[in-house]
Amino acid sequence: MANKLLKALHPVYFWSSMVAIIVVSFFLISLSYKIIIINSAADADLSYEPITKTHTKDDFVNRNFIGCDCEKRFKKEYPVVWSGEVIATFVSGEDFGVERFNKDAEYKQFYVDGQNKYTGEPGVNVKVTGRLIGITCAYANTVFGKCVGEVVADQVVVLNN
Repeated sequence: MANKLLKALHPVYFWSSMVAIIVVSFFLISLSYKIIIINSAADADLSYEPITKTHTKDDFVNRNFIGCDCEKRFKKEYPVVWSGEVIATFVSGEDFGVERFNKDAEYKQFYVDGQNKYTGEPGVNVKVTGRLIGITCAYANTVFGKCVGEVVADQVVVLNN
């Protein structure tokens, strides 16, 4: 009997029909699970509490967050040559923050768009020659503690520590 079946049905047709039956079985099983998931989601209690209070500027000030609207771009760029210590790096090391040696200056700290001119670590003394383009509050709530000047670096020189 087995020999007659093998002679009558080519093995390629037999195995392709087996694969088709298995694929259809998995499809029907997955379809039933989708129906169960949809029904359980429809029966679930999806109630939520809407947000009723919006935060005000006073909420952020009370939590030591700096909420200022002082971020701006100057109409004209101002050339600067400032020296200080690198206190932090940002944007994967491309930008950095500097605390100036001159503590009497208007901008005691500043944010530098380094343009890959400095790839060092914090704690290094540098001299930045560049252009003051505005005021940024990007890191006011973290490193600087206030809004600071934003400088685009034309040249960064590492000073002897």
